[in-house]
Parts: sequence; structure tokens; C-alpha cells
Amino acid sequence: MYDSMKLSQERVATFDSTVEVAELELGNSRLGLGIIMVMAAFVGIWGVACLVNGLASAGSFSAIGRSLITAFTGM
Repeated sequence: MYDSMKLSQERVATFDSTVEVAELELGNSRLGLGIIMVMAAFVGIWGVACLVNGLASAGSFSAIGRSLITAFTGM
């Protein structure tokens, strides 16, 4: 009978320590998610800047259309 009580007490202590570790992992995932969002914003800003530069350097609307068809088809 005493052995079963000791075993139960060890299980509860183990459960408590895993709950504390889970809270720390949640903080790390929030940090990672924040870093990913900042990097995605930088990539988006860079893409918009490249799009504006490409539109500014195009001579006419036909050149823009021809370039888009070439970009989508690869020919």
C-alpha cells in the first residue's frame, strides 16, 4: 500500500514540472512568431519596392504586359 502512494506522489511531482516547462515553451514560440512576422514584413516591403521600381523602369503598358507574360510562362 505504501509503495502505491509513493508512486502516485512521484507522478504528481512529474506533472507539475512538465506544466512549468510548457509555459516556457509558449514564451519561446511567441518570440519566434514575432521574429517571423517582422521578417515577413521586411520581405513584403522589399517586394513592393521592387514592383514600383519595375513599373517605373518600364517604357509602356505593352512592355509591362509582355514582361508579365514572359514571367508567368517562362518563354
